[in-house]
Amino acid sequence: SLYSILHAAEMEGRVVAALCVVLCSWCSAAPFALRKNGWAKLGEPSKDFELEITFAIKQTDPGWLEQKLRAVSYPDSPEYGNYMNFDEIAEYVHGRPESVQALVDALGEVGVGSDRIDFTLGRDFAVVRIPVEAAERLFAADFSLFQHKEQTGWRVVRALDYTLPLSLVGHLDFVSGVSEFPRPNLVFPKLTKSENSLGVNPQSIDKDYNISGYVSTSPNNSQAIAGFLKQYFSPSDLKMFQETYNLPSDPIAKVVGENQPDDPGIEADLDVEYITATGRNVTTWFVSISKLANKGQEDFLSWIIEQVNTTDSPWVHSLSYGDHENSIPTDYQTRCDDEFKKFGISGRTILFASGDSGVGCKKSIFQPDWPACSPSITAVGGTVSLDEVWEDGGGGFSNTFGIPDYQKEAVEAYLNSGKAPPTKYFNASGRAYPDVSAFSVDFEIIYAGGREAVGGTSCAAPTFAGIVSILNDVRMKNGKSTLGFLNPLLYQTLKGQGFFDITKGKNSGGALFCRGFEAIPGWDPASGWGSPNFGLLKELVLQ
Repeated sequence: SLYSILHAAEMEGRVVAALCVVLCSWCSAAPFALRKNGWAKLGEPSKDFELEITFAIKQTDPGWLEQKLRAVSYPDSPEYGNYMNFDEIAEYVHGRPESVQALVDALGEVGVGSDRIDFTLGRDFAVVRIPVEAAERLFAADFSLFQHKEQTGWRVVRALDYTLPLSLVGHLDFVSGVSEFPRPNLVFPKLTKSENSLGVNPQSIDKDYNISGYVSTSPNNSQAIAGFLKQYFSPSDLKMFQETYNLPSDPIAKVVGENQPDDPGIEADLDVEYITATGRNVTTWFVSISKLANKGQEDFLSWIIEQVNTTDSPWVHSLSYGDHENSIPTDYQTRCDDEFKKFGISGRTILFASGDSGVGCKKSIFQPDWPACSPSITAVGGTVSLDEVWEDGGGGFSNTFGIPDYQKEAVEAYLNSGKAPPTKYFNASGRAYPDVSAFSVDFEIIYAGGREAVGGTSCAAPTFAGIVSILNDVRMKNGKSTLGFLNPLLYQTLKGQGFFDITKGKNSGGALFCRGFEAIPGWDPASGWGSPNFGLLKELVLQ
């Protein structure tokens, strides 16, 4: 186990930097790793420069989360839809008191008082503002200032190696913001073509997915876009988009964090334009996290911490970001999945784009993407039509998470179909994704005041998220709960009902010697259950 490794590495009352190696396998003290990831050392930071470091404190009874999520998410459960709020969840799962105290004591020994420690609702995460001088004493490390050679404005203060006080061993799942370097997001929309008739737009989606202009009227309905890595949206682009496609005027209702409208990003503009195009008249938030701090993974952790501390966090969240699963420490993935479960238990839906590299073929071995392969979220793959999968749409099997109960039957059917590749290329016993899919090519957007076309599963995620929001509206108006965690409903009850089955193509990612997964009738790891038919789903979700 991790901590047996750490105990074996004890030296002079501290634990050597094996923690960094184990928790952050893609980070290294070697200069080559810095060059490979594009980072260069600039110099030494001021000793009073304030770092923000996150400590993931071990929780009481995380197994309860799995049991409760199952109880409220499986349609055949008597507790289906009986959600709990984040305060109630924290009464069952929270930071272990002895671990919280151990952290407070360790920080106090280097002069960091309680006024610099921000605990989450359940005191299971601590976000600490700590001067470089104190951090160097706490971790027996030397911190330096680094700048990315290609990404403008990417500067971080990091230590190339560090040690953990022995008093904290056994009390933390991981420490974040010390030695890991952010990397560019692998799920990102790409400009495609720019003819007058570009392709997919709000009208074509409305027609193809049988939405028929549905507009939400429930005042409590809400949805959100998460923006990372300095991706900002332009309110004027959104306004022009809605005017261009005759959509209701629907500005973003709330911006959480920083937004620089004069410096819009393609990703953020795309996201807000299409979640409001399908989730019409739904109160929409833009949640901006741009700290470049946590495990290099676009601040997923900061986003989670912020949202589980927000009592009115929106019901549906769309995230178009990800990275290769094997680049993320297992402990980090597992803890994030525990936090995703809290969203589901509270009746919230999280949708992630499945990735834009197909099966991510590397030396003929498939490389899954995270967090699309996390079992407690819904992954949205890509299509090019109502029956054909996009060849670059992410899909496959996790090497971290085992296959969840809700999808065993569907996955077994695919593996026994005679269409699956040899299992030597992927982990046939892992969590399989995507769960659903939507259009992912030639999306018309307004960007920087002009008309562009983009492609990627970044198009699919907000499109599908908006449809989930209007399905929530259907349920709300009939006195029912929100849909919450979708996957048990998708796999255990609907089993493809209410979806356009994608039966053509494969997600090879364009690799010559890597055929990927083939789309077949029913569920498959190229397109999931297929694309939504809202006209049918709005009736099915009431049954």
